[in-house]
Amino acid sequence: MKYIYMLLLIAIISCKTEKEQYRKTINLQGEWQFALDTANVGLKEKWYLSDLKDKVELPGTTDTNKKGLLNQDTTTMHLNRVYKYEGIAWYRKKVTIPENFNNKHIQLFLERSKSSKIWIDSMYVGTSQLLQSPQMFDVSNHLSPGDHSITIQINNDLKLTPYGNVHIYSDDSQTNWNGIIGNIQLEVSSKTYIENLQVYPDIDKKKIEIELNINNQLNIEKLDIELQVFKTLNNKTTQLKSKQLTINYQPIIKLEYELNDTAILWDEYQQPIYHLTAIITNGAIKDAKTVSFGMRNFEVDGTQFSINGRKTFLRGKHDAAVFPLTGYPPMNVEDWIKVYKIAKSYGINHYRFHSYCPPEAAFTAADREGIYLQAELPFWGGLESDTIAQTIKEEGIAMLKAYGNHPSFVMFSPGNEIWSGHDNVEKNLLALKSSDSRPLYTMGSNNNIGYLEPREYSEFFVGARTPYKKDSILTHTRLTHAYADSNEGGILNTQTPSTTVNFNYAVSQMKQPIVSHEIGQYQIFPDYKEIDKYTGVVRATNLEVFRDRLKNAGMESMDSIFQKASGKWSALCYKAEMEAAIRTKGMAGFHLLDLQDFPGQGTALVGILDAFMDSKNVITPEDWKQSCNDVVLLLEFPKYCYSNKEKFYAKAVAANYSNTTINSNINWELKKQDGTTLKKDTFLNSKIPNEGLSSIGEINIDFSSINKVEKLIVEIKIPETEYSNSYPIWVYPSKENDVIIPENITVAKKLNNQVLAQLEAGEKVLLFPQTEDVKNNSFAGHFPPEFWNYGMFKGISEWVKKPVSPGTLGLLMDPEHKIFNDFPTDFYTNWQWFSIIKASNSIILDSTSKEYKPIVQVIDNLERNHKLGLVFEFKIGKGKLLVCMSQLNKIKDKPEAIQLYQSIINYMDSDSFNPSYQISSVELESIFNKK
Repeated sequence: MKYIYMLLLIAIISCKTEKEQYRKTINLQGEWQFALDTANVGLKEKWYLSDLKDKVELPGTTDTNKKGLLNQDTTTMHLNRVYKYEGIAWYRKKVTIPENFNNKHIQLFLERSKSSKIWIDSMYVGTSQLLQSPQMFDVSNHLSPGDHSITIQINNDLKLTPYGNVHIYSDDSQTNWNGIIGNIQLEVSSKTYIENLQVYPDIDKKKIEIELNINNQLNIEKLDIELQVFKTLNNKTTQLKSKQLTINYQPIIKLEYELNDTAILWDEYQQPIYHLTAIITNGAIKDAKTVSFGMRNFEVDGTQFSINGRKTFLRGKHDAAVFPLTGYPPMNVEDWIKVYKIAKSYGINHYRFHSYCPPEAAFTAADREGIYLQAELPFWGGLESDTIAQTIKEEGIAMLKAYGNHPSFVMFSPGNEIWSGHDNVEKNLLALKSSDSRPLYTMGSNNNIGYLEPREYSEFFVGARTPYKKDSILTHTRLTHAYADSNEGGILNTQTPSTTVNFNYAVSQMKQPIVSHEIGQYQIFPDYKEIDKYTGVVRATNLEVFRDRLKNAGMESMDSIFQKASGKWSALCYKAEMEAAIRTKGMAGFHLLDLQDFPGQGTALVGILDAFMDSKNVITPEDWKQSCNDVVLLLEFPKYCYSNKEKFYAKAVAANYSNTTINSNINWELKKQDGTTLKKDTFLNSKIPNEGLSSIGEINIDFSSINKVEKLIVEIKIPETEYSNSYPIWVYPSKENDVIIPENITVAKKLNNQVLAQLEAGEKVLLFPQTEDVKNNSFAGHFPPEFWNYGMFKGISEWVKKPVSPGTLGLLMDPEHKIFNDFPTDFYTNWQWFSIIKASNSIILDSTSKEYKPIVQVIDNLERNHKLGLVFEFKIGKGKLLVCMSQLNKIKDKPEAIQLYQSIINYMDSDSFNPSYQISSVELESIFNKK
């Protein structure tokens, strides 16, 4: 069998080699002459006529070749290029054209570049402004056999690309590089040649429709055409039956090829890749072109998407071309496969490319890995200019021509957050849809931040809200927004945490699929050891600045633990985000912002992976996939905190968007943190069709037998599968009366002379400072981690005259501290802290020594780096002071608040309460009495 397979492989390779002989290439990669044209005199001085003095390697950029100006910028807005250059650069190479290229069609191919102009010897050839598709130039009339010089002027001046801060050239993401990346070659063919080859699968009829564009410079009247098809599945390639025919020449030839039983459908589970080679001949005239395609049908199914007739849910990742070593996206398939495999290990099946389109290699890799791609035009802003609209449309037509055959290319957007010029957008999109109906089209990603109603041509909607109730949480399609965009940031910061939150209303108002835009954006504090990883074209000057600020604040050793605590909390918030979307009936999907960090726009470290796609070790892929997978088990219950007089009630629900119906028992279990099982049961013979959401059953638990405070875990799982989920809940003993205050403890609301005198006399004091009294030296309680980054949205909020977010990143504490003996907690924020945080202010403790740490510290954002205290203690004279910045005595209806209050009192009434940090009355007053 192995021998037969080897013979087949040899035959296929032999066939491919024969086809490759139809076209010949000259590889232009390698050393090129080079010059920077900082004064813009090269054209006037005809630099294309003489040798250039410097040298570079292509593919590459001025950055990778260490050309340009050494960058002295220390901005914290983004990573900083080591060598920065914006403007004109010249590239020149000598090439020898062989005799057998005579009287042939010759094309210069630049896989990806910026605005370019081409000269062959002294002759100007042409220009291209394509940013996202190969630039191709017909140089047939300029390259006769013999020696020639190819000169390329490349201009990365942003004035040539007035499309906003888009990620195809933004220093916030892949950098505004100058150069040529990817393949650079001369390709030679017959003068009658295949100019374009597109494939349109028809999975119902198990056939493909083929559109063949022939450039017939030799005026041939008849052509023999052979269609060869190869299928690759599970690393095995087979050749299908060839089809041969003779036709009269037409500029566009439409053909069909029937796959019949060999038609295997492409999706995220199975990736059969077909290669079609079209060969045209007429006597000595021969040409061939090969494209890959997949048999699939990605379409709208009500308010959701379907793949090959089966409902699917997009679990997406935003991609902004963050590749810090090169400053541009990979141009080879292997690197993209590595990237996609990491994303898939976290349950991702969808990529949305923010205001850019990736190169060919990204599509090829996505074809192989089963990733659904949304590519975008490089636009972000208002499209009022007809000239820009025309240029953008040409870019879109070229994208469809270059990448439209790929089965992974399922969605197309005209850009990001387009806020005006929507008539021009519509004209462009109608033209693109008319040109190629294979991908689904939307009017833009989060246009007018979600307030703009979709027009009729739009096939799906991407938004952070729907446009029907103004700024109301009813319209939201994600849990968090910036304070500038929604009251106090939206649902997660304003609503009591539960697992019942969904976006049903928003979906019910739409007639097309909704993909939630850029969900999450929870900032995680950086571990500054990451700085050492920036060994390429950018350096992390922004992180260096923030690291120095932390050092100046006396907390230089805290970055790692700040990352762990804020990261653990961020991962829980992402879990809530993803599950809210998945439990929404009829929702089409989401894309995260982000699985990885975005090191631009003020430095937005919002990923559970860093900019290199390396884990921050705050959550495992297995735990992440509890909430981000093709099957997600959900428990719906109204709150996380209970008294032991209450009962726990939850609905068990399954979201099944896999490729099979599940028939299985489903187990659930309630257990203590030490693993002790309190109750368990099984939903017998559960049938979960792969059609979306299904009810499994109900869970009812009586807590009356629990006599002491417990953190419990409710777990649900399908045996012998990877599908499981778990949720924490907290049960507190019911308090019939108020917290009993021992006589040896004074509870105070203000730091006044009487309290100071009591402390100096050796008494114990519990102080609850009042919000009004500390407003100049504290920050309001903020539950989720700061949205995106503090500096950017602080400025936006001030500009639009909206409140500024408190900007904090969650809590840090030692769960083994005696103060928590009767209030179990993690070292990071969890859901039981909501009411406590929302009733709090965190006070600035910068005046304390660097060794001093609050019992409960609020992690500040990486720009301010304040030492913030929520619960802390001092020794004052002979006395002992404990300060709680949450108004626990005002939220007595919350069992978690009363329990923390009681735990604090129990601690203060024990020998463990013995503060080691001595502070004077004057120092204490300076903390609380800021004017």
